[in-house]
Amino acid sequence: MKPREAAITYLKELLQSEEIECLKEDSVNQGYGLKLSGEHQGGAFALVLYFNNQGLSSKLVMEKGGEALVRLLEQKLGPGTAASGNSTTAPDGNKVKDDHATTFEDGIITRLYAQPHIGTDESGKGDYFGPLVVAGVFLQPEEAGILQEMGVADSKTLSDRKIAKMAEDLRALFQERYNLVFIRPEKYNELYAKMGNLNRLLAWGHVRVIENLLERIEAKKEQEKEETNYTCRYALADKFGEEGYILRALMQKGRQIRLVQIPRGERDLAVAAASILARDMFVRKMAEFSKEYGVDLPKGCSEKVKEAARQIIALHGQEALAKVAKLHFKTTQEL
Repeated sequence: MKPREAAITYLKELLQSEEIECLKEDSVNQGYGLKLSGEHQGGAFALVLYFNNQGLSSKLVMEKGGEALVRLLEQKLGPGTAASGNSTTAPDGNKVKDDHATTFEDGIITRLYAQPHIGTDESGKGDYFGPLVVAGVFLQPEEAGILQEMGVADSKTLSDRKIAKMAEDLRALFQERYNLVFIRPEKYNELYAKMGNLNRLLAWGHVRVIENLLERIEAKKEQEKEETNYTCRYALADKFGEEGYILRALMQKGRQIRLVQIPRGERDLAVAAASILARDMFVRKMAEFSKEYGVDLPKGCSEKVKEAARQIIALHGQEALAKVAKLHFKTTQEL
């Protein structure tokens, strides 16, 4: 065990001696986070050094995949001082379960709980039929407990019926602090033809949602003359591509906001709430399209989807497909 500054200095010198490059460093919850790169893992990986209540180093936690570095650190620091994954070993040999800070990304989410921030997510990008819906919410720190009590979670873990009820409650809670961008299949196909890249199209949708919410936040701040509750410096989204796609678009609009993209962004309550709102809109629009065209439109890209597409063509002609489906999917060529 070492005091905070001495422990950080020692760790950095140790990593440097092993030719491990530090890409990024930051305070994470009750620890010190590093984003690293080296021969011990193919790509960049995260490491967090935690401290106890006395300010002394207590354990090291790494994201999965850093087992080689775990072995190296244990050789240098002693057995039981480092671990990889969701369970860690403290220096006293006891197992410690880390629910919210097992990775660098979890540390970011933990920090954002104390910050007003925007969370965005989308629904429909993997479904041949139906629209692409991007949703966003502006979450205040004091509302996190409300969302937890509601059972807000990644929409992929919830039934459509539960999503519909929860979305109603979320709309009532957030009111002007949520936004939806609904891209009908016709518009989606037009945009994809221009952009030629799904990640750019997704970025376009996320930027529109963030921009719309920032405008509402600024208007509300001016109306309420309240700077604290209506200041937003962070936006969090699930990682679907290069962060630069969204960031460049926001910079072009002159927006100064810190964008964070992480895998499984739905771990954040704001992103999870956005995923529910997006999914609810997607499910409702799928039902409307099914009724309008007289064909039950399945989700996903299964054989049932291909059969439904053939029914659409038979009933309404080939051109009708562009009004209900995303034509760049491989499914179109398989009909």
